[in-house]
Amino acid sequence: MHSFTSGGLVQVFDSGFRAIAPAIGVAALAILQPGIDPVFLALLSEAHSLSPNLHGWVVAAAQAGLALGSLLSLLAGARLPSWSFAAAALAAMAAALATGAIAHFPALLALRAAHGAAMGLIYTQAMAHAARHRPTGAFAAALLVQLLLSMVVAAGLPSLANQRGAPAALELLALAPFGILLILGTCRDALGQRAEWDIAPRREARHASASTRAITSRTLLIAGAIFAFVCANMIVWSLTGALALGAGLDNETLGTAVSLGSLAGAVTALAVLRERIVVPPALTALLCGAALLAPMLGARPSQPELFIAAIVLFNIGATASVIRCSGLAAASCTSTRALRFVSSMQTLGMIAGPALGSLAAMGDSRNGPLEAAALATILACSAFIAWQRRPVPQAVPAELYYEERQAA
Repeated sequence: MHSFTSGGLVQVFDSGFRAIAPAIGVAALAILQPGIDPVFLALLSEAHSLSPNLHGWVVAAAQAGLALGSLLSLLAGARLPSWSFAAAALAAMAAALATGAIAHFPALLALRAAHGAAMGLIYTQAMAHAARHRPTGAFAAALLVQLLLSMVVAAGLPSLANQRGAPAALELLALAPFGILLILGTCRDALGQRAEWDIAPRREARHASASTRAITSRTLLIAGAIFAFVCANMIVWSLTGALALGAGLDNETLGTAVSLGSLAGAVTALAVLRERIVVPPALTALLCGAALLAPMLGARPSQPELFIAAIVLFNIGATASVIRCSGLAAASCTSTRALRFVSSMQTLGMIAGPALGSLAAMGDSRNGPLEAAALATILACSAFIAWQRRPVPQAVPAELYYEERQAA
């Protein structure tokens, strides 16, 4: 594992990463919620007597908002005023606090959608800024921080719920948007808006012909792979809490599984942090696809160890697939808009996956969610392999954003 050498650690703290550290922190906090959804959903059921069959719709509402916020960032871009991101963080904090107090299901869906929209706007802006400097490393670093945070939160929330009740544990999740507010308040250009106005137009003017071809058929293929992988990921992840409850496993087991899975994902993020590719991309896609299906097969009554192992394997596959696909896609982008397009594919997959999982669970087939996740995985691997066989176009490296900023 070359990523654990001193050279790999030095890369984490080089000038490029230091420049985007605030954006990485903001992005990690903005996507903390999906990392703890199984524990969150179990606590939501405990706090408001919510049926596990409705978990998929709760996640779908949150991810619908996430996608809407992401699309707003994609379309509006640098025209958004700086205060809009602080306002979004405040809105997310209010929605998180209200989630622990309001049990009415339609109102819960509205709150989760509002929370997702605010976080989607912030996440897409932060990742577009970070990926300009380090295409793969930025996604890896953001997921690394998110997974470490998820590990701590997933381990602590069940204990807090036992001591103070599930509603109080849910309200504690307002600390994530509060952390974003702190970063935005202390870092003048955390989301890189000045860089977009002052540097990106000059770069795109010099390479206008490349920019007009930014979203090519090859880019669409890798974006399709990202979308399908995230769909498969979210189909399984949104039903993980229900799988655990159906197998008779308690909240402590679920919290342990999510926490250890986050740790495994963090180790995986470190392993792929550098831009250099060690495992062939096609093999990575196939192995990750198989790992994504593990929880569907590992939720068995009276076998908590098997379930924990399945969640660990799932997190390894989910982390590696998102980082590798997103990094390869971002590395070929020649405009900030294209980078936002790559990020938006993640958020769109996050809404489609839970909705498809819930629809599959409501069907006649007992294995409906497993079949839907398997189909999404097959489509993701096919798109990825087709992308790899396409000729590589001449593209301007995304790191030029950072180099030009230093020279300016």
